[in-house]
Amino acid sequence: MTNNAPRRLCRAESVLLKRTSRLVLVSEFCVDTHNLAAMLRTAELLGIQHVYVISQDNDIASQHKSTVSSGANSWIEVHEFSTTKECIAELRKKNYEIWATDLDAGAIAATPDTMPAIPTKLAVVMGRETDGISEEMRDLADRLIYLPMYGFTESFNLGVATGMILQRVIDADQSIIGAMPDSERNELRRHWYAQLGGLGWEEIYAEWLENPPPPLEDVRPTEESRSPRMKKNLAKRLNIKTKRDAT
Repeated sequence: MTNNAPRRLCRAESVLLKRTSRLVLVSEFCVDTHNLAAMLRTAELLGIQHVYVISQDNDIASQHKSTVSSGANSWIEVHEFSTTKECIAELRKKNYEIWATDLDAGAIAATPDTMPAIPTKLAVVMGRETDGISEEMRDLADRLIYLPMYGFTESFNLGVATGMILQRVIDADQSIIGAMPDSERNELRRHWYAQLGGLGWEEIYAEWLENPPPPLEDVRPTEESRSPRMKKNLAKRLNIKTKRDAT
């Protein structure tokens, strides 16, 4: 029965196996909507299910619904807070240790040789583009970490830094990948199946919800489904056929 499951469900099962709630991302006072969208997309692609957004700007806070994040917001959970204090209280309640990125003299370099042991539950905080984390976050974080830089430029782009620091944490402890309670994974499966199935999904996917199909060995899109992600006028100028052109 499960061998006839739609490919999208098999792909969802592959993604579910790698999803983690042991590592979460926190964005404190991001001021650029494109940076926030990029952070959400990066977190989703790295298997991180929960992102905590601290923002006193409603326009920025609502940006996770933007298509700039390439639909990442459909598959992750974004928790919004108006103050750092509220966010930290929620993380403490859920037993997360908090590591904030900062260039402070006491910060630890995030390298294979110097990275501290990864705790059971970890929240990684990325600060504002202009001046980094707040003094409140700096005082309350359990650790401060930073990315070593070897050039003249003073800082990485926020979106780039987010991907680098999260990957280094994951590389330091591969058991983060897929670390999620079965109860949360089952709830997430039901939510994803509803999104993938649309109207009447429960009747269509009922058999696979109770008996999930086998995951794909490779979640990369098939050759037939790949198409350039670019505007139509640019594709035409470069003489590249998009999926729409081929149909």
